Amino acid sequence: MTDNRPAGRTRRGPGAAVAAAAALVLLVSGCSADAEPADGAGGRGAPGPEPVLVGGLLADPSSIAVRPGTAELWITNAGDDSLTVVDPADPSSARTLRDGYGEHFTARPSGIAFNEDGSFFAVSNDSTNEVRDMEFVLNPERDAHFRNNNFMGPSLFSPETFALAGQNKPYLADWPQPGLSHDPPDDIPEHQCPAEYWSDTIARCVWPRQGSHLDMLHGNPLSTGILHDAVNAYYVLDGCGVGDTEGRCSGPGHVARVDFNRDHQEGNGFHGDGTTRRYIDLPYERVDGVPSGMMAHDGWIYYADTGAGVVRRFQPDSGRTEVMVSNWNDSPAGHGEHGPGVIDWSHLPDGPGDGDDPDTVRTWVDEHGDRDAIDAAGDRWIMPRETLAEYSYVWDATVEAAGPATAERPSGLAAGTDSWFVADNATGRILEFAWDGSPGRVIETGMAGVTGLAVSEDGRTLYFADTDSDGVYSLTLG
Repeated sequence: MTDNRPAGRTRRGPGAAVAAAAALVLLVSGCSADAEPADGAGGRGAPGPEPVLVGGLLADPSSIAVRPGTAELWITNAGDDSLTVVDPADPSSARTLRDGYGEHFTARPSGIAFNEDGSFFAVSNDSTNEVRDMEFVLNPERDAHFRNNNFMGPSLFSPETFALAGQNKPYLADWPQPGLSHDPPDDIPEHQCPAEYWSDTIARCVWPRQGSHLDMLHGNPLSTGILHDAVNAYYVLDGCGVGDTEGRCSGPGHVARVDFNRDHQEGNGFHGDGTTRRYIDLPYERVDGVPSGMMAHDGWIYYADTGAGVVRRFQPDSGRTEVMVSNWNDSPAGHGEHGPGVIDWSHLPDGPGDGDDPDTVRTWVDEHGDRDAIDAAGDRWIMPRETLAEYSYVWDATVEAAGPATAERPSGLAAGTDSWFVADNATGRILEFAWDGSPGRVIETGMAGVTGLAVSEDGRTLYFADTDSDGVYSLTLG
């Protein structure tokens, strides 16, 4: 397993982390770290964090979400591209799930966000499309053109079907589709089609679908956090930024909003109704291997600018939106749509062709791009990586620091009832702030890899993840 922790961090066993957790103290803001615990957060002598799940099923846990309407914690594992689900009241319920093509669809997952009723969720992926642990035996050309090509971004799933798709690794250890695209051609003749995929009924080569994902957009490699907005739209932290002339990531990053719109159903590949909106002026600096939290409150979106050591907030409806490239089919782009849509590009005979082919994307930009807007963006222009229904920039959005810069390396964020919390990945502290930004309690976890945070639906429990111990812990807020 590759270790992505910041330099200087020493990995300890679960027992050491649990012992450190038991020594947690709660401090009133302004007191020194060795001050006597004060009343608050449950009062003097309030219980320290309790382990929910440590080791075993977890591998570098990076973020946590409470599935709405349930007590379930959904935890992303950056170490092995999986998700772990557990009811904190019943640790024996824990199970780890991995999508059949997890090295692409949940690649180094950094964040997870549910929609309002918990029927869908999306994952951000802190990846350049390494497709690690995958050998392209059937189609070795993918090693040269698909691996490490930054064709990466957030994925959409149903919690009911995640990792249950018929196409799964135990049954097939390689992607059988020819070429580089998601959708193989439908007109492969029988003699070129593997026998197990040929259908005599429809006289066609029926390729297996790719995993359990419902949709995916690929314009945000090295994305380190995600937040649901509305319907199938999500905010993500794009750590790649502008990149160089070869499409490699160079940073600094920014905030983006992606809308999957109508999903392509399990394992398919049409993304031509998706939209991407880049908040190009909202600064974000990624730190390798450290997730960055996002949350919403009172019309503001909060995000951890990890590399800058500050939590920022912005107003999503502020600024000026400029469409850089319009819909490939000359119709107005759909926004806020939901439900099953087109399955793959081959079902659109008048379409531009598979949307992840670089030449096809360049043709789309040439034919539908606003050349004046693109030229005016100058070195801030980011070439899209697939054909979309709309590709736009937001300029001059309102942004400000959300509180004092007291976290050295802010990571997870969580909204409580009367306050909010930020995990400091550098110190192992969890800091509390009132909604006006004034500092509150300081929670000394004694752990070296604090990342994701989540608050229970009743607001009484704070959950946090620690990569150092491969653990998730709970803390009673009182």
